Amino acid sequence: MFSIKKLLRSTLIVSISLLVGLLICETILRIKHKFIINYDIEMWKYAKELKIKVKNKKINHIHIKNKSAILQNTEIKINKYGQRDVDYDNSTLSNFDRSFLIIGSSVAMGWGVESEKVFSNKLNKKSKKNNKNWIFINGGVGNYNTERYVNNYFENWKELEFTDIIIHFFVNDTEIIRPAKVSFFTNHFHLGVIVWKLLNSYVSAFNPEKVEKYYLDRYEENFEGFIIAKKELLKLSEHCKKNSINCHIILMPDIHKLNPYKLNFINQKMQKTSAELEFKFHDLLSIFEGKDEKKVWNKYGDPHPNDYANSLMSENIFLYLNK
Repeated sequence: MFSIKKLLRSTLIVSISLLVGLLICETILRIKHKFIINYDIEMWKYAKELKIKVKNKKINHIHIKNKSAILQNTEIKINKYGQRDVDYDNSTLSNFDRSFLIIGSSVAMGWGVESEKVFSNKLNKKSKKNNKNWIFINGGVGNYNTERYVNNYFENWKELEFTDIIIHFFVNDTEIIRPAKVSFFTNHFHLGVIVWKLLNSYVSAFNPEKVEKYYLDRYEENFEGFIIAKKELLKLSEHCKKNSINCHIILMPDIHKLNPYKLNFINQKMQKTSAELEFKFHDLLSIFEGKDEKKVWNKYGDPHPNDYANSLMSENIFLYLNK
């Protein structure tokens, strides 16, 4: 009897000590993350504050409409359509000679960049300055691939009367994204996010040291993600032809490492694919290749395009659209 009581007491002491230790770690992390931005924590907050799950598994999530949040020291404000942009409607769009809807991932959305510094808004300013009666609307959503942003368009934005759709195609848009399994620990604690990220880095197929091989696999004709991406792009192409909408694929390179850039095969592959599917194609690699990648990163450890990179994009895209 005595030994059982002693065991229970020891177990209780260990459990309380472990809980106190975890709470101390969590408190320290939360204090630290108030002063030092952690990319994974900011993305976690983005999912909690601005995203909502949907039934359609081909979309997985959308932005919460008419909501805003401060993420990575930047306000992200969502309009009534679930887009990071101003409110508008079809009567607004009809006032312009050309109206462009940009769809894509967090790179298109302008993660970590103030709204007025995102390339879509820079294009609006440039259009006005050059007497072009054009409007650009940003429909980028974080953690989207081709399947997700095409299906989101059809489910939520198809009735909006744009003259042009721009797919801001990032190199990882042929990836298959499996919905993350969320536990109480990862859903409520910074420590949970850090531990999950650490464990996930060990099991992930992505290896920064073998990035070329990783993407070679994902652009094989028989790779499931590439097959799905082509199928969704074909669906959008047919819709655009049927409704007299100009449809563009603008290819954004991976800016993790630009000098030397080793993913040129993706550019060749997507140029060929765009021609097959009857998309207008434009490649942004020339404005980034050979540059010091850290000068175009949002911040160290977060290679989303910064203000300078968004300026490069807007200048180049404007020239392309003026041809």
